[in-house]
Amino acid sequence: MKFKKTDLLAVLVVSASLVHLIIAYPSLPDQVVTNWGLNGNVDYSSKSTLWMLWGVNAFMLPLFFIVPKIDPKGKSYAKVDGFYKNFRLVIIVFLAVMMELTILSANNPHRFDVIKISTIAIALLFIFIGNYLPKCKQSFTLGIKTMWTLSDERVWNKTHRLGGILFVISGIVILAAALLLGEKLVAAVTIVAVLGTVIITTAYSYLLYRKYNSDR
Repeated sequence: MKFKKTDLLAVLVVSASLVHLIIAYPSLPDQVVTNWGLNGNVDYSSKSTLWMLWGVNAFMLPLFFIVPKIDPKGKSYAKVDGFYKNFRLVIIVFLAVMMELTILSANNPHRFDVIKISTIAIALLFIFIGNYLPKCKQSFTLGIKTMWTLSDERVWNKTHRLGGILFVISGIVILAAALLLGEKLVAAVTIVAVLGTVIITTAYSYLLYRKYNSDR
């Protein structure tokens, strides 16, 4: 898999995140907020945790290139190269934004509405994935992986078409909830949307498999 312009952008995002962390680290308090509760309470961790958060993002960069080489269905990645390169960038940016929020709110945990920003980011991620999911080809890494989608390409394709619709709908619902509802209701809506999408796509893949393989 060739190095793309989006991959260069991903490298720049991770690098810029590191530079910001190095510059900001000396002025950060010894304890920084790493979790925001729905009741308004926050949990603190050592500021050294930020290095681990950055490390996770840095680790993802080479991992995205390794995965297609070790996936038994790695050749399918070439068919969805556009989706995969954008997916790599979106995930890197998402993780970087989460770390930046932690750094920027270190001295004032209530400076940003982190829960709302995080929920909006998750909603946009769902919408992005939903738009590309129908184009996703069979693999052991990407997509909706059930024993039934991996066993039958027809089941995989139809499940991903439905999954794409459900991901977009869920993303729109979560986004609307983040903008209009309180934090506890947003959490409930998000959980219902995510679980609903998982349950429906899993059940659909099973029923399709039974339909196509009723003679087995």
